[in-house]
Amino acid sequence: MMWLLSIALAGPANEAWVAGDHAVAREAWQAQIDEGAVSGDLYYNLGNAHYQLGEVPAAIHAWRTAQLLSPRDGDIEANLGAARKRTEDRIEQPAPETPILFWRTALSAAEQGRASCVLLALFWLLVAGWRLRRLPLAIPAVLTGVPGALLALSTLQSLQDFGSVGVVAQAATIESTASGGVALFELHPGAEVALGDSLGDKVLVALPDGRRGWMSSEALWVVDPSRR
Repeated sequence: MMWLLSIALAGPANEAWVAGDHAVAREAWQAQIDEGAVSGDLYYNLGNAHYQLGEVPAAIHAWRTAQLLSPRDGDIEANLGAARKRTEDRIEQPAPETPILFWRTALSAAEQGRASCVLLALFWLLVAGWRLRRLPLAIPAVLTGVPGALLALSTLQSLQDFGSVGVVAQAATIESTASGGVALFELHPGAEVALGDSLGDKVLVALPDGRRGWMSSEALWVVDPSRR
């Protein structure tokens, strides 16, 4: 597993990590998140601290969040692979499919949004030059406007990934209905599930093998860097 920490996140957390005080490092990084800091490096480091303290489910949650913010970081996937082997359910995660908007697998929502803003701003400048000054800018406008619009669409789709996955925080019984019903199976801390509809304090979850059912939302951590 990789434990390289971000140089940008120097300070008490890194000092505690280097000194081997992983609990202090964990609390310092968590405090930054609670204060509103959002970065892939920060969640990656928090996951490292959780893992070193034996808090595997919390590490998985932190690293899954880091993936949303830093999708090109191969170290995150490597760490997740090691952590998943230490969970009781050991649910095999499917290989990610390449979406039609293929750059979503390489760019974070923030990166896509910034690129979209730049291209669309350039598009409107070119349109203005074309319409007001009769400059031959129609083709350049199309060449910037189309990818700008596609990036805006993919940004929205990437943001929809926030809150679509959960990590089981405590053992839970999966039931056939939100009101109880038949007990279908058990999930244990660290299991990763896709989240569906919610009803009261219950949420519909699905596993890669097709199993699905309702569980208590209180037993889940939602993978969403916008949540505190």
